[in-house]
This record gives sequence, structure tokens and C-alpha cells, in this order.
Amino acid sequence: MTVKIRKITTDQQIQACFDVMVQLRPHLRRDTFVACVRRQEKTGYRMVAALDGRRVCGVAGYRVFECLSRGRNLYVDDLVTDAARRSRGIGQTMLRWLVGEALRQHCRHLSLDSGVQRFGAHRFYLREGMHILCHHFAMELGPQDIDLDQRVPTTGRWQAIEKAARKPASGRSAAKQKELAVSGRASRRYTRPPPTA
Repeated sequence: MTVKIRKITTDQQIQACFDVMVQLRPHLRRDTFVACVRRQEKTGYRMVAALDGRRVCGVAGYRVFECLSRGRNLYVDDLVTDAARRSRGIGQTMLRWLVGEALRQHCRHLSLDSGVQRFGAHRFYLREGMHILCHHFAMELGPQDIDLDQRVPTTGRWQAIEKAARKPASGRSAAKQKELAVSGRASRRYTRPPPTA
């Protein structure tokens, strides 16, 4: 099989990627897919497809950005091969194209997240020379977590930590502040939203 990697730029090309992308992201909807991709493009998202002739057999989404921890980095948001065509080198071809793109973009790192249940994908990434460097932590947030008018937490552990931090850092207060920060006994719910760049 001869597979070619092409950058996806038009609405028609984006729509043609849906049937493969939805295999990785089953929550996506066909009627809103193009608009979703276009919104993400405003923050640097780019999409490429692996083509066997005119048929899309793999899709990757990525973005290039700079951060303090890694410097200039190519982050792979999405990487999926059509289920009917796996184990034919398509994923390898796409990943190697992404490595080349990272080098063309003068990146120091290429990184991605992979669900803990995707053991086959993990074997593939390790085989391709990637390493497991960190744990990824996340939480679901909703209106119940934040006072939307004040943009501050209404409940939770962070409030207790901030209150402790306002006290003089001496004697018992300092010990209590440290205890709150590391034990989580004030609350198991940590509701402060992550800072935005």
C-alpha cells in the first residue's frame, strides 16, 4: 500500500476525515465537525490525512506551541488509523511525518497523551521510540464548581489553602498551611480552574 500524507485545508477535506476521526473521538457529530475543527484552527490546530489513493485511511491533528517545561513543542491531539486498515504501517507513516513536521517547525519535542486503556497504542508508541515521561491529571468542571460572576471557587480545598496562606507563616499556622496543602484533608474536591495562558 502506498500512503501519502496531505495537509487538510478545505471544508470538504475536513468532512472527508470524519469517518476515521470518529473512531477515536466517538462523541463527535458529523454536522458540527467542520465548525469544530475551524474553531480549533484559530488556536493553532492543524490536520493531516493519510490517503490511499483518494480514500482517507488515517488522520492526525496537531499543534505547535512553546511552553516553559519543554520549549517549542509539537503536540499530537489526535492520531488514528481506520480500523479496517490497521497493522499496515499507516500509523507509523503518520507518526514519522509528524516527527518531520516537528523538525521543520524547529521543535525540541513531540508529545501526545494516550488513554490508559489503549494498550495497543502504547506498544506502538514505545516501539517507535517514544517514552512515558509523566502522568496526565484532569478533572471535569461545570457551573457547580465556580461562581461564574466572581470567577472564584465557591467551595473546596483551594479556598482552605488560600485562607491558610493569608495567615502569618510561623509556628502552628505554618504547619497547618503545609498540612492543608499536602494532605487534602480540608476537602477531596479541588475546584480552582487551571490558569489560562
